[in-house]
Amino acid sequence: MIFLIIFISIIILDQWTKKLAEKNLKSGESRPILNNIMRLTLHKNKGAALNLFENHSGFIKIVTAPTILFAIIYLLKIIKNKGFTLTKIAIAFIAGGGAGNLIDRIKKGYVVDFFYFNFKKCPIFNIADLFIIFGAILLQFLLLFKKTPID
Repeated sequence: MIFLIIFISIIILDQWTKKLAEKNLKSGESRPILNNIMRLTLHKNKGAALNLFENHSGFIKIVTAPTILFAIIYLLKIIKNKGFTLTKIAIAFIAGGGAGNLIDRIKKGYVVDFFYFNFKKCPIFNIADLFIIFGAILLQFLLLFKKTPID
């Protein structure tokens, strides 16, 4: 049950922060935060991660929808199993973040990104992206270093 709460909470947090960004920032506007280490910059991402395939948004929807659906189904399947707590958290992070971005793609035709670090070649990202990345890193760590199978 806690893993479904994590999944749903990620979607709610992601959608809420994107709504705030769209309400308070104009497209392309950039506001410094955290001593100008980070900026809030509204960007409508029509492509995939890092704005890849920007001119192929239909293709992105076709590929991401089944992928997110698979992650959700897998999460529901492993929730019943005892143990695998970190695996369940990782999958909940990935599925929640993916679902948050998929909601944008379906409703708007683009994903709202708004966080930007003032580093060279740093992509603009959102809360959903963070959870996808954290979940993927955790899952990779478990695959590499955990002695028991992930399932």
